[in-house]
Amino acid sequence: MGMNKDLLCTWLGLPKADWPPDAWSLLGLPRGDHDLPTIEKNVQARMAKLRSYQLSFPEEATEGMNRLAEAFVTVTDACAKPAPAAPPPPVAEKPALDRSKDDTVIGDKTSMDWRSAPPPVRNGAATAPNTLAVANTPQVIVDDEAKHVEVLTSKPFIPPAKPPCREIDVRFIHELAEESDDATSNLGTLEAVIERVEETRRLLHVWDQVGKQIRCSTKKPSPKECEIFAARLEKIAKVMQTYPAFLGHPGLPGYRLVVQARLRIPLSNLRALPKEQRDDLIFDWQSARQVLLTHRKYLHRVFKSLRHRTVVGLVLHFIRATLNDHPLLTLGGVALLIALIVSIVIAIYR
Repeated sequence: MGMNKDLLCTWLGLPKADWPPDAWSLLGLPRGDHDLPTIEKNVQARMAKLRSYQLSFPEEATEGMNRLAEAFVTVTDACAKPAPAAPPPPVAEKPALDRSKDDTVIGDKTSMDWRSAPPPVRNGAATAPNTLAVANTPQVIVDDEAKHVEVLTSKPFIPPAKPPCREIDVRFIHELAEESDDATSNLGTLEAVIERVEETRRLLHVWDQVGKQIRCSTKKPSPKECEIFAARLEKIAKVMQTYPAFLGHPGLPGYRLVVQARLRIPLSNLRALPKEQRDDLIFDWQSARQVLLTHRKYLHRVFKSLRHRTVVGLVLHFIRATLNDHPLLTLGGVALLIALIVSIVIAIYR
């Protein structure tokens, strides 16, 4: 017995004629809604409704939860894209020529131009009648080159034997983990660097454990394995609340797995995903893992650099990091300090 789509439509309040629905209709949102808290609230409410039917109708509930997670990723990615560029300005039309009575347009010249031009030069002798006849006789030109023109024919498309393997963009990973503002901010002191290193280490450890369970799809998960997987997803969701925003946000590596963690998708649902969706999830996990490894190496370099600095060097590093992280707040504090010093000096000399 196949899956009953009418039950899913009834649970989610969708019309039964259109299945599968688009992402906005599936989440119960008007098209174009960009309020992320409202979107996530609707997804959580629909997930809770489907979980209540998971024991009675496991196949329908699994299908609905997978489609909700995929729709949530699609909608949030659409919200993160920039607005389309404005259309180019219309091209101004050329002004029309002045068609006056004494200046009649003939081609590109006017009658005044023809009147002022000198008359054409004529030959001394009159042209013979037979010469005119020969000149007026049309000539047939045979195009010999047409015989040698090669006719191009389209060849049928032959799909590749294996789908192309996607590669991780190393340059993009390097920019996110070592050069972005989120990756380099809040590292002004040695203690802050050590805390970021420890947080990255814990996240990477849980990330590797979850990846092993996702990539294994040969056996049905046991209840204990599902419980362990749910606890690991909860750890990821908790760490990502305070972790820098160069990972796990819309359009960035790790976002698909973070969505699964925030929506508490069971392991059995992830292993029941279609092959294309599972490949996307595994590729997202691999890309985010490379980001974490690259960021950990960057933190180790910063840690070694700070350990070998003197007290003056540490103070200068803290000031520079504070200026980069909080420029307006730092400038405001400096302005207040200068105003206080000036007021003290004025009070002394009075």
